[in-house]
Amino acid sequence: MQIRNSSFTSCDDLLSCRMAMLGLDLSAIESCGGQVFEAIKRRCTSCDCREACAVDIRRDPNDPVWETYCPNTATLIALPEAWWLGAR
Repeated sequence: MQIRNSSFTSCDDLLSCRMAMLGLDLSAIESCGGQVFEAIKRRCTSCDCREACAVDIRRDPNDPVWETYCPNTATLIALPEAWWLGAR
């Protein structure tokens, strides 16, 4: 996935990129956790920090600075654990 030269034209682009960087399968979350995904998407769409998010993803997508301003931090970090526990 090429990030540095990407132009993020929508919230969906930022969200899908952030989820990919976290190793989250967007389509699996969309199909299995529809309400969870809709809540994540709604928060992302109404976020005032989209520009900072785009800059951070381009600069260093693995830098955890996004966790300080993203309204979806807790959910995105909890999703892998929730899926892992659900698979047991």
